[in-house]
Amino acid sequence: MTRRHIVAIAVGLAAMLLTLGPPLWIRSTGDEVALALAPVDPLSLFRGNYVDLRYDVDIEVPRDVDWGDGVFVVFDDARPANAVRVTTDKPSLEPGETCVLGRAYSEVEFPALEQYFVTPEEGSRLEGQLGNLVGVLKTTGSCRAVLVRLEPI
Repeated sequence: MTRRHIVAIAVGLAAMLLTLGPPLWIRSTGDEVALALAPVDPLSLFRGNYVDLRYDVDIEVPRDVDWGDGVFVVFDDARPANAVRVTTDKPSLEPGETCVLGRAYSEVEFPALEQYFVTPEEGSRLEGQLGNLVGVLKTTGSCRAVLVRLEPI
């Protein structure tokens, strides 16, 4: 193998690690928080078994926040979790609190956490529980989150 091949392989591996590393780190070290989901249809006619999720988070966006700004939403440890506060600055968390980074629109949305792939069997199972699901997230102190699974309340 030439030096060029080794460099090309190293660059490819580095790119994969930089892409896959943070979500895997969050999944393995993060704290769990369960957010209520608005009713969803787990099967999309055009996209297959991708679920478009909407989180049922009852919190008002502060007036001084601009449309599309990043916000930190702090949740308690209830199941499903209740939103405690929204801030534009990284919050200091009390015991029993977690935070998730979102975007402020007419309500707070979590674009990175709003799609979930399900198998046909899981999709059929979820169809019967449309209004009684929570999205279980793993989140870190930096408020980055990864959707881990969907469960009944």
